[in-house]
Amino acid sequence: MKPKLAYSFAIALAIASSASGQTADMKDKASQDTLDAMRHAYTAGHPDEQGEYAGMLAYAKGDYVTALAEFKSGARYADKFSQLNIGLMYLNGEGVAKDPVEAFAWIAIAAERKYPQFLATRDRIWSQLDAAQREQGKARVEALYTEYGDAAAKPRMERALRRGLSDMTGTGLGYPTGQSVYTDLPGLHAQCGKASNFVLVLGCGDLYAKARWQPNQYFQTRDQVWTGTVTVGSLQDVPMKNGAGSEPAQSEPARPQD
Repeated sequence: MKPKLAYSFAIALAIASSASGQTADMKDKASQDTLDAMRHAYTAGHPDEQGEYAGMLAYAKGDYVTALAEFKSGARYADKFSQLNIGLMYLNGEGVAKDPVEAFAWIAIAAERKYPQFLATRDRIWSQLDAAQREQGKARVEALYTEYGDAAAKPRMERALRRGLSDMTGTGLGYPTGQSVYTDLPGLHAQCGKASNFVLVLGCGDLYAKARWQPNQYFQTRDQVWTGTVTVGSLQDVPMKNGAGSEPAQSEPARPQD
């Protein structure tokens, strides 16, 4: 059974076990509510979210070609979930030919910030590669890192945040406070109860909050979605040449313990 993409935190744990054959389904209520929130999300100035949410919505409809393109757009702006999803699509052959080497490389980039679920997924795929594929995978990580690693993607996202804030306020200097001016738009209040704490639905919160626009706070908020404490077994890492992530230190990589 192949893993499916999803975004609720519980389903994300299943995604992290993808290489061991667990399946996550997006037909449950939590996932449907999250997808509904994404349809109404306010993403101006946040191209990472734009790519991620559009990718998720396309994927949920089975439009894998569009989903992959949208995820690659989000991936350029340091969105680690988009990068993970690209890897899983290569692993499953959804919209592309199956390619475990490409899958490993994308998920290694996604695991750069050491989210436990992403590391576990990366290591499970690594454990299934032969020696030649591992060498190819490491080379592919190096190539992807130049465009999609945090060293390049985070500054790109920071520039987008500055532009977005300036477009909203007419200045890059201030952070107006208070609820969104859109809170009275008809039909949107019903979405507020469905929105998670990581999907800002138009009309359900403060569009000007510093955590939305100040880069360090924004990245910290995004990271918190994936840094919950989970047990994934022993992971032993050594830095890769460019710091893009890490590979298991042993010739037989560390495997999650059952």
